[in-house]
Amino acid sequence: MAGVNRFRKMAKATLVWAAAVACIAPASAKGDDFIMDTDCIGKTNNGVVTSDQFLELGVPTSNALRLEGEQSMRIGNLDRALTVLQRSVEMAPMDIDGRILYAEALEKKLLKQRKRDPKLYNFIVKQWLYVGKKAEFADQQMIGINHLMSLTGTRPGRWEKEAKFLGRVLVPEDAPVKIGGASPHAAKKKKDEDM
Repeated sequence: MAGVNRFRKMAKATLVWAAAVACIAPASAKGDDFIMDTDCIGKTNNGVVTSDQFLELGVPTSNALRLEGEQSMRIGNLDRALTVLQRSVEMAPMDIDGRILYAEALEKKLLKQRKRDPKLYNFIVKQWLYVGKKAEFADQQMIGINHLMSLTGTRPGRWEKEAKFLGRVLVPEDAPVKIGGASPHAAKKKKDEDM
């Protein structure tokens, strides 16, 4: 019986120590932008690891990162979602669900910009094209195609090669970006015709 009590005391001390480390460790990480909202004051989690602590545990899986990114997007923390989802896509590049979430987060970032970044626009178009072409399931393919339609105003042809489609819809990196409706090159063609 004395051994069991001693084991319980050691287990309780270990949990208390782990909780203290979880509260102190993020405060000591100076300048790390990817660690946000790790303040443990006023929080009681009864020894349960919260999803905000996944990155701090050391070896997260791509699925855990994808869930963390999805939660961050849901609560409106777009910077954290982008960081976590980018890492998830790097760990599992063939995971279409993770890539869809990553592309959605990138698209939200683009739509929030007043002066839209053409590099980001081109990168997002490539992400959605990848989803539309490489997804295993039809619903995932349609998500990619629908986002391409809303961004570029067109969709890849049935037999059109990826390089040809990208040549049609990508914008020069010094050009302003117009989202949806017409192709970014349509405005250039109209301007050339007017002259």
